[in-house]
Amino acid sequence: MNLNSGGGIIAAVVNPTAEGRLEYFDRAYLLWDGNGVITYFQSEPPPLEQMAHHEILLRENRVVLPGLIDLHTHLPQYEFAGIGTDELLPWLERYTYPQEARFCDDKLAEKASAAFFQSCLKNGTTTVVAYLAPFLPAAHTAFAAAEKANLRAYLGLTLMDRNVPATLVTSVAQAERNLVELLQHYHGKGKLQLVVTPRFAMSCSPDLLSLCGEFSRAHNLFLQTHISENPTEIAETLRLFPNCKSYAAVYDSHGCLHERTLLGHGIHLSEEEIALIRERAAVIVHCPLSNTFLGSGIMPYQRYRAQGLRLGLGSDVAAGYALSMLFEARQMVEVSKLLSRFSGKDERANMEQAIFQATLGNALALERPDLGSFALGKRADLIVIDDSLCDPLLGMARNAYHTLPERLSRIFYRGHPDMVREALVDGKVVFAAGS
Repeated sequence: MNLNSGGGIIAAVVNPTAEGRLEYFDRAYLLWDGNGVITYFQSEPPPLEQMAHHEILLRENRVVLPGLIDLHTHLPQYEFAGIGTDELLPWLERYTYPQEARFCDDKLAEKASAAFFQSCLKNGTTTVVAYLAPFLPAAHTAFAAAEKANLRAYLGLTLMDRNVPATLVTSVAQAERNLVELLQHYHGKGKLQLVVTPRFAMSCSPDLLSLCGEFSRAHNLFLQTHISENPTEIAETLRLFPNCKSYAAVYDSHGCLHERTLLGHGIHLSEEEIALIRERAAVIVHCPLSNTFLGSGIMPYQRYRAQGLRLGLGSDVAAGYALSMLFEARQMVEVSKLLSRFSGKDERANMEQAIFQATLGNALALERPDLGSFALGKRADLIVIDDSLCDPLLGMARNAYHTLPERLSRIFYRGHPDMVREALVDGKVVFAAGS
């Protein structure tokens, strides 16, 4: 598909809106220019002269969504996704740390990185925020693989200097040198961004946390870490930082809590922590698949939303056992029903909210208002879904439930990665099933 003069697609389209709703178009016309910027989006066709220099993908029996955005996942862990039943800390020791240590092998790192980014695209994720292994060569390999895959990648070398195996330790001085090197090589180059990545407070000395806070602020970088995932983790964090009253206060006291901080989990936050995180305008990233897999708890998404917190959604592979953000969105809805049932409060989320969060909601959390929905001037990141693959025996032509909201619900609850037939980033096809 030659997009030098622009391209477009004709299909059924689901479009998230700034109000958190979804718009449904049984047939929509979406055009973009040669740079992948949307120039037309309507249910009515554009003038013929506007389409003249565009190559159009006709996908009338498909459903188009904005490219999905994953705000929290771990590249090295993808190989063992769905393995292990321990709680968080034993699971890290048994699986995560040994697996990350394997990434000192350059060939393994190259193969795993290529597979990870291709799997993101196969699952419809066109923007990913990921933790990398703690080795600088493996980080270079991951950035190169992301560039080759042509998706949007926010990547961070995982930094740890205590309470982990010696092979995974990075000194504060070396961490700073590594961050400078990666910043100079990759940050802002094409679709790549560097993210400062202290794993969690337990694995970081006060000096390392301070470096991460200072470096992220000095260079206006995102900082990603974990918070309040597991009660044992919380207790150990407070033991290691006795001068801090809370987990959130640990990060705040070292400059790591700011408007570009992405906090994974946040299940067991106190009211004081919620107020502090809201004041600092940090983002809490909900990881419901991971939280149920490790038995960590249920993050109260609706309650946090009502309290004015900025929120995101992430797959958190490998404790999250799939890279599909549609799976993650579905789990967000299902666990909210359980929380509502047992809390005695209405905590329920719905499908529209979850799909909004996995698209435009995550884009806004990532300070990318040019992603996550379709409008003039936005980037043409989109995925094409064949919902007849929910169950080929049903046959869409014979199916009585064929309105677009019903089709979307079927995708949401009965979907699987093979339904994603194409993924486009900046209007260019970066994944096509079977090719």
